[in-house]
Amino acid sequence: MKLKGYFFLIFLFFYCSLAQANEQVETERPRADLFQSKLNNMMQDTASWLDDIDGSAKGGASAKGYLQLGWLPRTADLDEFDAKFKVAFNLPNVNDKLALIIDNDNEDELLLDYESDPFKENQDDVNVAVQYIKEFNKNYNIKTRLGVSRKQLYLRTEASLNWKSEKFKFELLPRIDYFYKDGWGPGLKGAVAYYLEGSTVSFSASWQKLESEARSRRKVGLFHVFKLDKDQLLVSGVQYNKSNNKEDISNETYYLSLRYRNLLYKSWMYFEIEPFIEFNQVRDFRREYGIALSLISYYGI
Repeated sequence: MKLKGYFFLIFLFFYCSLAQANEQVETERPRADLFQSKLNNMMQDTASWLDDIDGSAKGGASAKGYLQLGWLPRTADLDEFDAKFKVAFNLPNVNDKLALIIDNDNEDELLLDYESDPFKENQDDVNVAVQYIKEFNKNYNIKTRLGVSRKQLYLRTEASLNWKSEKFKFELLPRIDYFYKDGWGPGLKGAVAYYLEGSTVSFSASWQKLESEARSRRKVGLFHVFKLDKDQLLVSGVQYNKSNNKEDISNETYYLSLRYRNLLYKSWMYFEIEPFIEFNQVRDFRREYGIALSLISYYGI
């Protein structure tokens, strides 16, 4: 078993054993709180250092992020683990719309709303980017990002256009990427949500074409989101993905899942469990069962 697999199991046991820590006396501070507090302080101190590097020391910098540990036992592979992290440093002294983002997640692919994509794009490399957001109004903004991802320099510009009514929400995201090695990567995502009493139905689709790949990437997803209570969420859905690599080898996937998300501790630690059925072209569309387990800890909230 991989080292990060052991780390995940130890971490999962450690946190789950503290799930009832809310019943402890206030003077007995749980280790989970100490861990989250130290992590949060470290990130906030780093944000302040970056923001005050010119010596102005005006303050106001902040950091937000998460640490996610996951295990994905499935028919074809019981030994698949993943660890993801992300931190965004907001630096108002430099520019109140500028953020420094460090993560190991793959954000190059346009994700559907509520998409289930557990560990398909495991990345061991760390990505670093500077992001600038220009907001025109509450329904329209443009994000520009310059950084390093997939071991190469890239530049991204993405617009977000939203329209919302009492029953519907529409979103359109045109994007253009340029990767130093892989070339141009235009993309487009559209999503519509219909609000029911106590739940939401979401339909989204995306198209993306990287110059280094033979054909475009296509995704379609339909999801039903039901809020059980303020701390629990249930997402059921089906999605279709298709892409071709640079050798023009096709990869087509049908994915059905039911995801349960629960607030495990205070307001910053969540647990997700997601049983799924997958039909993948790589495996000749043989039915494959699996379950994704994730523990997510937020800081800076």
